[in-house]
Amino acid sequence: GEAIGDSKLRFCYGRGFEAGVDDGVDEVKDMDFAGFSWDILSKGPRFAYIQSFMAFDLVNFPNFQDPIIDANFGQLSGMGDRTNLGDVWHTSAVYMDRIAGLNYFVSGGWSQTQPDSGGLFNDPFSPSGPNTDEENGYSIYLGVRYDLKAKLKIGAEFNYGSQYWLAMAPGHDDIYQSKLSTRGQVYEVYTIWDLPTGEKLSKYAKTFVRLGYQHYEYDYSGSGDWNLHPYDLGDAGDRAKLAMMGIDPVESADQIYLTFEVYF
Repeated sequence: GEAIGDSKLRFCYGRGFEAGVDDGVDEVKDMDFAGFSWDILSKGPRFAYIQSFMAFDLVNFPNFQDPIIDANFGQLSGMGDRTNLGDVWHTSAVYMDRIAGLNYFVSGGWSQTQPDSGGLFNDPFSPSGPNTDEENGYSIYLGVRYDLKAKLKIGAEFNYGSQYWLAMAPGHDDIYQSKLSTRGQVYEVYTIWDLPTGEKLSKYAKTFVRLGYQHYEYDYSGSGDWNLHPYDLGDAGDRAKLAMMGIDPVESADQIYLTFEVYF
């Protein structure tokens, strides 16, 4: 019979911050990362995938490697000294396939904070102090793309993130902010024109021009951040709290982008 497809399971581990030698005096612990990545099914355009990992001992802000910034950032931002705040458990899955010239995918994500006594998603106005509750965040990400015969592709995507969603995507290449970190909605339409130059360089190379438009609608503040409480931008009281902290959050944004991309 016909083979169902390939399946692969991987274990991943990383360290995101080098704390140096522990002398036992107020040391900031290293941030560690460990989890599993599973290609459940891979056959042609059909692909099903899930990953689940833990990020341990998250810090409130990184080591900026600049003596002036590093010495003053904690005080100026109100975060105090650099310290570990707790762990985050993150799980996401995706399924993609193609029907004739129509490609599609659906993806979902879940994040859960597991704070230490210092709290995560803290609200400075809360009378109960640091937020030590486990907060759950959710996301959905959908997309379709139609491939025309003239090396032209047209696509549309939508993603939504809930109040406590943490995408763990600091390395994004979006021009404005990571769209997959958004606590709210992002709508995107785009077109891709494949160029033949990539095939001439290597059978693995791809060269294309991409033109797109994105519209961001933020429901909550602080997308991508685990320090501050994600305030409801539709609530006058929450907007007043942000104003008192000197924060003027973006509620919506639009951008048009044009990129020339080469993959080897």
